[in-house]
Amino acid sequence: MRRLGLDLESLELKGLYRFVRLPMTLDVDSIVNVIGEKVSEGYSIVVVDSISTLLEPVLGYPEKRAWLLNYFYQLPIMLNGLLILVAELPYSEERLTPWSVEFIVDAMILLKHRIEEGLSVRTLEIRKACGSPIQVAEAIFTITEGLGITVYAPPLLQNLVESGELTAVELPKGTMRFRRGYVVNVFYPPEPGAGVDALIETLSIALRNNMKVLIISYTHSPRILREAIVNRLVEHGLSRVRVEKLIDEYMVITALNPSAVSPVEVAARELSLVEKTKPGILVFYGVHIFKLLTTRIKREFRRLFNELMYLKSKGITVIRVGSCIDEYACNAETLIADATHRIIKHVKEDGTIEAKLYLYERFRELRVLPGNVIHEVVNRCIELIKKYIEKPSIQGNLN
Repeated sequence: MRRLGLDLESLELKGLYRFVRLPMTLDVDSIVNVIGEKVSEGYSIVVVDSISTLLEPVLGYPEKRAWLLNYFYQLPIMLNGLLILVAELPYSEERLTPWSVEFIVDAMILLKHRIEEGLSVRTLEIRKACGSPIQVAEAIFTITEGLGITVYAPPLLQNLVESGELTAVELPKGTMRFRRGYVVNVFYPPEPGAGVDALIETLSIALRNNMKVLIISYTHSPRILREAIVNRLVEHGLSRVRVEKLIDEYMVITALNPSAVSPVEVAARELSLVEKTKPGILVFYGVHIFKLLTTRIKREFRRLFNELMYLKSKGITVIRVGSCIDEYACNAETLIADATHRIIKHVKEDGTIEAKLYLYERFRELRVLPGNVIHEVVNRCIELIKKYIEKPSIQGNLN
């Protein structure tokens, strides 16, 4: 429990917590008497783990079971506090009958586990909550070291509030607007290693706005991705040592294998990383991988929408970098984003390749810019990073 962020030993030494181990027995009356004695010592919260072992011996005795359930129903009133009953669901079941515990409790939460496409999915269901409206019946959760159990419920859209426009690089024909809480897609042609330019641009935005960046990669290890960013900046004359220290200061690069666990579990792990690092900007690198792995686009879209809305509610700017290998999915992702920057390459009649930048932004007309704008934006970002590194006050920190 200490690894989950709860130091029970310290609480026990302060007299705020007590653990009592009761023997397994068929004599339910003696167990109830012991519970009553302990409760009379003045505790505000009582946890029984598990009530299943108490109800099992009385399954064939309706009167005894009714008496036991009534006892637990009255116990919170007696102690004027909170009673938490832990129970195990029968295998492959989502109900506790024939024990009927659900009928005496004020709230009922189920931690569930299922297998989808051979992968594990863990969800939390709010089955019952007396006196409170249940607007979200099911949500994903994680059990993370240092954080404990964290539940990620999709927020209500009316509660989403954006704040503060972020300073970004200006384009020749307009400014790419970024706000805290924006969701931005950056789609590249399906080429190996594409998307590093977007990471360079993200670093420049982080520097101008003094923000931390969390990068979650689905396609490359943190070492490879970090080296790609460093090499790109070194190619433009920046000091490798200072660039590496700058990245270490402003960026946290990690990676997840989306084929190892279910999309729901991936989302849960991503959100736990967000809770730990608390970034201002979150970059998902290689988002096209999910389109190749999932056979249920609509279900994956629902998970994506809920995750993005949760991050938006936290004021985190999300940048999703990947390729458009499925037009239907890319169009859907464009619809729910605040902005989409898509690079499309066309083959001209003379056989040469021409790149164009398509800019979609909410409540604005589509803008199509020539491909050389892409290089101009990247060069401006690199120049900004170079000026930042060359500042005397910064040099001292990076030396």
